[in-house]
Amino acid sequence: MSAGGARHYVAFYSPTTTTDSAGQSSLGYVLQFSAPVDFLVMSSRKSMDGDIQPSGSDVAQIRMPFNTRIRVNWRVRYDDTDWDVRTIRDPNGRRRDLEITVERVEQ
Repeated sequence: MSAGGARHYVAFYSPTTTTDSAGQSSLGYVLQFSAPVDFLVMSSRKSMDGDIQPSGSDVAQIRMPFNTRIRVNWRVRYDDTDWDVRTIRDPNGRRRDLEITVERVEQ
């Protein structure tokens, strides 16, 4: 974990599809677990070409202990705001830490 990072509790949700009696399906999210994490809102990010692009406050990075349950189709809730998981990686390859990039969900 990063030194001096503030710890925040975030909730992790997995997607679920429900179908009503008329056959209409809708996407929802089910709480899987909550965990203390380092949550850092990014002010910029790198493009696939390596260029630095401003991102405002729409992208954040989560660092937490390694976990195999989280998937890229999950959603995170932090401070009453929903974030979609975009990338998940093991930054040092030791299955000790997990680094997750999330993007704010447009309301």
